[in-house]
Amino acid sequence: MNKVGVAAFLTSGRTLKQGQALEQGKLSEAYQEAVGVCELDATSLRILGIESGAFVRIESEYGAVVVKAQFDKNAEPGIVFIPCGPYANAITGSDTAASGMPNFKGIQVEIYRAEEHEFLNIKQLLETPSGGELIG
Repeated sequence: MNKVGVAAFLTSGRTLKQGQALEQGKLSEAYQEAVGVCELDATSLRILGIESGAFVRIESEYGAVVVKAQFDKNAEPGIVFIPCGPYANAITGSDTAASGMPNFKGIQVEIYRAEEHEFLNIKQLLETPSGGELIG
């Protein structure tokens, strides 16, 4: 089967929904729903053949993770946003370039369709080596 993917740059940051869900705890379903997502533009969703709410697999040189795709009318083609947290951490590197903080922006990724059963909840994600799946 030929995998249809979308090349993009990952960016991450904090969201209001994430902050509100954090009050319920980092292992809560509300927090998982707030951080286990990515925001994509309409063109990327169309190329992948999915609608908002479907699952996608995001791969970087550091690892891979499955999250729920959400349409964002303000998203730009070639950019994918994931809220900071365990899902974003699974596909970002640990090198801090002596700054003490890894780079959470501008990471090259490939995005593919995924199935719901591939999605790991936060507890499962944290129990997997490297927090996701190593590539290579």
